[in-house]
Amino acid sequence: MRARWLWPKRVTAEQKKIRRGRDAEHRGRWAEMLCLAHLWLTGWRVLAYRLLAKRGSGLGEIDIVARRGRVLAFIEVKARGSEADALESIQSTQRQRIENAASAFLGRHPALAVCEIRFDAMIVSGRLWPKHIQDAWRPR
Repeated sequence: MRARWLWPKRVTAEQKKIRRGRDAEHRGRWAEMLCLAHLWLTGWRVLAYRLLAKRGSGLGEIDIVARRGRVLAFIEVKARGSEADALESIQSTQRQRIENAASAFLGRHPALAVCEIRFDAMIVSGRLWPKHIQDAWRPR
């Protein structure tokens, strides 16, 4: 009869890194779903979410594109431990990529160009409901 080990196998550093990435992806998706629900309940119409550009295009991912009245918002969702950490995590290079992706989106949907364009952030931290920060940054 073969002996069985009663404790789990060792987890390598590579496996831990993969697990952390997977956990972060799950938290991000959950945060996006919360934000979508919040927007819907507050009268926003979600036009698109998780818009991905082709690799190497220099365009970033847009988490949510939503419209309410004449306002068209490109929304970045951040899930962090605190609101300050979440806001700091939106770096200028990421903002620029989102702005480029927003221009490309408007190029494909010229009817939306008459709307007031805004870049918002939604923060999911320890609170129960996401915080919507309107006009989080202005394009250059």
